[in-house]
Amino acid sequence: MSTWQEIRSRDNPQVRAIRRWLNESSFRKREPWIVLEGDHLLTAALQAGWMPEAVFIEEGREARFAAVLEALPPACARIRVASPVFRTLAATETPAGIVARFARRTLVLAPQELAGRDLVLLDGVQEPGNVGAILRTAAAAGVGAVLLGPGCADPWAPKVLRAAMGAHFVLPFAQIDDPAPWFATRRGRVFATALAEKAVPLYTLDLRAPALWLFGTEGAGVRPEWLAMADACVRIPMPGAMESLNVAAAAAVCLFEAVRQRNGRGIHV
Repeated sequence: MSTWQEIRSRDNPQVRAIRRWLNESSFRKREPWIVLEGDHLLTAALQAGWMPEAVFIEEGREARFAAVLEALPPACARIRVASPVFRTLAATETPAGIVARFARRTLVLAPQELAGRDLVLLDGVQEPGNVGAILRTAAAAGVGAVLLGPGCADPWAPKVLRAAMGAHFVLPFAQIDDPAPWFATRRGRVFATALAEKAVPLYTLDLRAPALWLFGTEGAGVRPEWLAMADACVRIPMPGAMESLNVAAAAAVCLFEAVRQRNGRGIHV
Protein backbone atom coordinates (compact mmCIF):
# COMPACT_ATOMS: atom_id res chain seq x y z
CA MET A 1 0.00 0.00 0.00
CA SER A 2 1.32 3.40 -0.98
CA THR A 3 1.97 5.84 1.84
CA TRP A 4 -0.39 8.76 2.30
CA GLN A 5 0.46 12.29 1.29
CA GLU A 6 -1.09 15.19 3.17
CA ILE A 7 -2.58 18.47 1.92
CA ARG A 8 -3.63 21.09 4.43
CA SER A 9 -3.40 24.32 2.43
CA ARG A 10 -5.61 25.82 -0.26
CA ASP A 11 -2.44 27.15 -1.86
CA ASN A 12 -1.15 23.66 -2.61
CA PRO A 13 -0.35 23.51 -6.38
CA GLN A 14 -2.47 20.40 -6.90
CA VAL A 15 -5.45 22.01 -5.19
CA ARG A 16 -5.10 25.18 -7.23
CA ALA A 17 -4.86 23.20 -10.48
CA ILE A 18 -7.98 21.16 -9.74
CA ARG A 19 -9.92 24.30 -8.81
CA ARG A 20 -8.95 25.86 -12.14
CA TRP A 21 -9.95 22.68 -13.97
CA LEU A 22 -13.37 22.74 -12.33
CA ASN A 23 -14.03 26.42 -12.94
CA GLU A 24 -12.22 27.41 -16.15
CA SER A 25 -13.27 25.72 -19.40
CA SER A 26 -10.23 27.04 -21.28
CA PHE A 27 -7.88 25.56 -18.66
CA ARG A 28 -9.81 22.28 -18.68
CA LYS A 29 -9.62 21.92 -22.46
CA ARG A 30 -5.85 22.31 -22.63
CA GLU A 31 -4.93 20.09 -19.70
CA PRO A 32 -4.27 16.37 -20.40
CA TRP A 33 -6.20 15.17 -17.36
CA ILE A 34 -9.73 15.05 -15.96
CA VAL A 35 -11.24 15.15 -12.48
CA LEU A 36 -13.92 12.76 -11.21
CA GLU A 37 -15.86 13.38 -8.02
CA GLY A 38 -17.57 10.69 -5.99
CA ASP A 39 -17.05 6.97 -5.60
CA HIS A 40 -19.72 6.11 -8.21
CA LEU A 41 -17.84 7.75 -11.08
CA LEU A 42 -14.49 6.58 -9.76
CA THR A 43 -15.70 2.98 -9.52
CA ALA A 44 -17.21 3.15 -13.02
CA ALA A 45 -13.87 4.34 -14.38
CA LEU A 46 -11.94 1.61 -12.55
CA GLN A 47 -14.31 -1.09 -13.83
CA ALA A 48 -13.73 0.14 -17.38
CA GLY A 49 -9.96 -0.14 -16.97
CA TRP A 50 -9.18 3.52 -16.33
CA MET A 51 -6.53 3.98 -13.66
CA PRO A 52 -6.20 7.25 -11.72
CA GLU A 53 -2.99 9.19 -11.25
CA ALA A 54 -4.05 10.46 -7.83
CA VAL A 55 -6.95 10.11 -5.42
CA PHE A 56 -7.82 12.85 -2.92
CA ILE A 57 -9.86 11.87 0.15
CA GLU A 58 -11.27 14.15 2.82
CA GLU A 59 -9.60 13.47 6.13
CA GLY A 60 -11.58 11.19 8.40
CA ARG A 61 -13.36 9.42 5.53
CA GLU A 62 -10.66 6.92 4.58
CA ALA A 63 -12.65 3.95 5.95
CA ARG A 64 -15.70 4.97 3.90
CA PHE A 65 -13.72 4.45 0.71
CA ALA A 66 -11.72 1.39 1.73
CA ALA A 67 -13.03 -0.72 -1.18
CA VAL A 68 -12.07 1.94 -3.71
CA LEU A 69 -8.62 2.31 -2.17
CA GLU A 70 -8.07 -1.44 -2.40
CA ALA A 71 -8.75 -1.32 -6.15
CA LEU A 72 -6.19 1.40 -6.85
CA PRO A 73 -2.91 0.57 -8.57
CA PRO A 74 0.24 0.96 -6.43
CA ALA A 75 1.45 3.87 -8.54
CA CYS A 76 -1.65 5.93 -7.76
CA ALA A 77 -0.96 8.67 -5.22
CA ARG A 78 -3.22 8.59 -2.16
CA ILE A 79 -3.70 12.06 -0.75
CA ARG A 80 -5.47 12.96 2.50
CA VAL A 81 -6.94 16.47 2.39
CA ALA A 82 -8.01 18.64 5.32
CA SER A 83 -11.79 19.13 5.30
CA PRO A 84 -11.81 22.93 4.69
CA VAL A 85 -9.43 22.44 1.78
CA PHE A 86 -11.30 19.47 0.34
CA ARG A 87 -14.44 21.55 -0.09
CA THR A 88 -12.59 23.64 -2.67
CA LEU A 89 -11.85 20.47 -4.70
CA ALA A 90 -15.50 19.59 -5.12
CA ALA A 91 -17.88 20.81 -7.81
CA THR A 92 -20.96 19.83 -5.79
CA GLU A 93 -22.54 21.65 -2.84
CA THR A 94 -22.29 18.53 -0.68
CA PRO A 95 -18.88 17.00 -1.41
CA ALA A 96 -18.80 13.20 -1.63
CA GLY A 97 -15.43 13.05 0.10
CA ILE A 98 -13.38 11.62 -2.76
CA VAL A 99 -11.93 13.15 -5.92
CA ALA A 100 -9.65 11.49 -8.46
CA ARG A 101 -7.42 12.77 -11.26
CA PHE A 102 -7.14 10.67 -14.43
CA ALA A 103 -5.18 11.08 -17.65
CA ARG A 104 -7.66 12.16 -20.32
CA ARG A 105 -8.17 9.84 -23.26
CA THR A 106 -8.80 11.29 -26.70
CA LEU A 107 -10.33 9.03 -29.34
CA VAL A 108 -9.96 9.39 -33.09
CA LEU A 109 -13.06 7.76 -34.57
CA ALA A 110 -13.37 6.66 -38.19
CA PRO A 111 -16.79 6.27 -39.89
CA GLN A 112 -15.84 2.91 -41.41
CA GLU A 113 -15.04 1.42 -38.00
CA LEU A 114 -18.61 2.04 -36.82
CA ALA A 115 -20.49 1.09 -39.97
CA GLY A 116 -22.54 -1.56 -38.20
CA ARG A 117 -23.59 0.55 -35.22
CA ASP A 118 -25.99 3.37 -34.54
CA LEU A 119 -24.46 6.82 -34.18
CA VAL A 120 -25.66 10.02 -32.55
CA LEU A 121 -24.61 13.47 -33.79
CA LEU A 122 -25.38 16.46 -31.58
CA ASP A 123 -25.62 19.92 -33.09
CA GLY A 124 -25.12 22.82 -30.70
CA VAL A 125 -26.48 21.08 -27.58
CA GLN A 126 -25.07 23.48 -25.01
CA GLU A 127 -26.74 22.42 -21.76
CA PRO A 128 -24.30 20.11 -19.92
CA GLY A 129 -27.06 18.09 -18.29
CA ASN A 130 -28.56 17.30 -21.70
CA VAL A 131 -25.22 16.24 -23.17
CA GLY A 132 -24.52 14.00 -20.19
CA ALA A 133 -28.00 12.48 -20.27
CA ILE A 134 -27.68 11.74 -24.00
CA LEU A 135 -24.32 10.06 -23.44
CA ARG A 136 -25.88 7.92 -20.71
CA THR A 137 -28.87 7.01 -22.90
CA ALA A 138 -26.67 6.23 -25.90
CA ALA A 139 -24.49 3.92 -23.82
CA ALA A 140 -27.58 2.15 -22.47
CA ALA A 141 -29.05 1.73 -25.96
CA GLY A 142 -25.86 0.23 -27.38
CA VAL A 143 -25.03 3.15 -29.66
CA GLY A 144 -21.62 2.86 -31.34
CA ALA A 145 -20.50 6.45 -30.72
CA VAL A 146 -21.70 9.98 -29.98
CA LEU A 147 -20.33 12.81 -32.11
CA LEU A 148 -20.42 16.33 -30.70
CA GLY A 149 -20.61 19.04 -33.32
CA PRO A 150 -19.73 22.72 -32.94
CA GLY A 151 -21.40 24.55 -30.08
CA CYS A 152 -21.92 21.52 -27.85
CA ALA A 153 -21.03 21.56 -24.17
CA ASP A 154 -17.57 20.36 -23.22
CA PRO A 155 -18.00 16.58 -22.76
CA TRP A 156 -15.52 16.60 -19.86
CA ALA A 157 -17.23 19.40 -17.92
CA PRO A 158 -18.13 18.36 -14.35
CA LYS A 159 -21.89 18.65 -14.95
CA VAL A 160 -21.65 16.48 -18.07
CA LEU A 161 -19.62 13.86 -16.20
CA ARG A 162 -22.18 13.73 -13.39
CA ALA A 163 -25.18 13.51 -15.74
CA ALA A 164 -23.56 10.78 -17.85
CA MET A 165 -23.14 8.53 -14.78
CA GLY A 166 -20.09 6.69 -16.13
CA ALA A 167 -21.00 6.58 -19.84
CA HIS A 168 -17.71 8.32 -20.66
CA PHE A 169 -15.83 5.13 -19.83
CA VAL A 170 -17.84 2.70 -21.96
CA LEU A 171 -19.03 4.80 -24.92
CA PRO A 172 -16.78 6.20 -27.68
CA PHE A 173 -17.37 9.89 -28.34
CA ALA A 174 -15.55 12.64 -30.22
CA GLN A 175 -15.87 16.31 -31.04
CA ILE A 176 -16.10 16.96 -34.79
CA ASP A 177 -16.49 19.95 -37.10
CA ASP A 178 -17.44 18.27 -40.40
CA PRO A 179 -20.03 15.48 -40.38
CA ALA A 180 -19.84 14.87 -44.16
CA PRO A 181 -17.73 11.66 -43.90
CA TRP A 182 -20.19 10.29 -41.37
CA PHE A 183 -23.18 11.10 -43.57
CA ALA A 184 -21.46 9.47 -46.55
CA THR A 185 -21.25 6.09 -44.83
CA ARG A 186 -24.93 6.17 -43.81
CA ARG A 187 -26.68 6.90 -47.12
CA GLY A 188 -30.36 6.22 -46.69
CA ARG A 189 -30.06 5.92 -42.90
CA VAL A 190 -29.62 9.48 -41.61
CA PHE A 191 -32.52 10.66 -39.46
CA ALA A 192 -32.97 14.12 -37.94
CA THR A 193 -35.57 15.06 -35.36
CA ALA A 194 -37.40 18.15 -36.59
CA LEU A 195 -40.79 19.83 -36.20
CA ALA A 196 -41.22 20.13 -39.97
CA GLU A 197 -44.31 19.57 -42.09
CA LYS A 198 -42.53 16.80 -44.01
CA ALA A 199 -41.40 15.05 -40.83
CA VAL A 200 -42.25 11.36 -40.65
CA PRO A 201 -43.79 9.94 -37.45
CA LEU A 202 -41.13 7.99 -35.57
CA TYR A 203 -43.23 4.86 -35.16
CA THR A 204 -43.72 4.40 -38.93
CA LEU A 205 -39.97 4.02 -39.56
CA ASP A 206 -38.12 0.74 -39.89
CA LEU A 207 -35.22 1.27 -37.47
CA ARG A 208 -33.81 -2.24 -37.45
CA ALA A 209 -30.75 -1.27 -39.54
CA PRO A 210 -27.99 0.98 -38.10
CA ALA A 211 -28.68 4.69 -38.46
CA LEU A 212 -27.14 8.07 -37.75
CA TRP A 213 -29.37 10.24 -35.57
CA LEU A 214 -29.17 14.02 -35.63
CA PHE A 215 -30.36 15.97 -32.58
CA GLY A 216 -30.21 19.75 -32.26
CA THR A 217 -31.12 22.35 -29.70
CA GLU A 218 -34.74 22.79 -28.64
CA GLY A 219 -34.80 26.34 -29.98
CA ALA A 220 -32.80 26.31 -33.22
CA GLY A 221 -32.93 22.60 -33.97
CA VAL A 222 -30.48 21.01 -36.39
CA ARG A 223 -28.73 23.55 -38.62
CA PRO A 224 -30.29 23.73 -42.13
CA GLU A 225 -27.20 22.51 -44.02
CA TRP A 226 -27.02 19.38 -41.87
CA LEU A 227 -30.76 18.89 -41.98
CA ALA A 228 -30.57 18.93 -45.79
CA MET A 229 -28.28 15.89 -45.67
CA ALA A 230 -30.74 13.83 -43.64
CA ASP A 231 -32.69 11.14 -45.45
CA ALA A 232 -35.74 11.77 -43.30
CA CYS A 233 -36.93 14.29 -40.79
CA VAL A 234 -38.55 12.56 -37.86
CA ARG A 235 -41.14 13.74 -35.39
CA ILE A 236 -42.22 12.06 -32.18
CA PRO A 237 -46.03 11.87 -31.94
CA MET A 238 -47.16 13.85 -28.90
CA PRO A 239 -50.88 13.58 -28.12
CA GLY A 240 -50.54 15.93 -25.16
CA ALA A 241 -50.46 19.70 -25.00
CA MET A 242 -46.68 20.20 -25.35
CA GLU A 243 -45.12 21.17 -28.67
CA SER A 244 -41.70 19.60 -28.12
CA LEU A 245 -39.59 17.40 -25.88
CA ASN A 246 -36.34 18.11 -24.11
CA VAL A 247 -33.57 17.00 -26.50
CA ALA A 248 -32.33 14.34 -24.08
CA ALA A 249 -35.84 12.92 -23.77
CA ALA A 250 -36.27 12.97 -27.56
CA ALA A 251 -33.01 11.10 -28.01
CA ALA A 252 -34.09 8.46 -25.49
CA VAL A 253 -37.43 7.91 -27.26
CA CYS A 254 -35.80 7.53 -30.68
CA LEU A 255 -32.90 5.31 -29.63
CA PHE A 256 -35.04 2.97 -27.59
CA GLU A 257 -37.66 2.69 -30.33
CA ALA A 258 -34.81 1.24 -32.42
CA VAL A 259 -33.95 -1.11 -29.53
CA ARG A 260 -37.59 -2.21 -29.31
CA GLN A 261 -37.78 -2.99 -33.02
CA ARG A 262 -34.56 -4.99 -32.95
CA ASN A 263 -35.87 -7.06 -30.08
CA GLY A 264 -38.39 -8.54 -32.52
CA ARG A 265 -41.54 -6.67 -31.58
CA GLY A 266 -42.19 -5.43 -35.10
CA ILE A 267 -43.22 -1.98 -36.27
CA HIS A 268 -46.49 -0.30 -35.32
CA VAL A 269 -47.84 1.92 -38.08
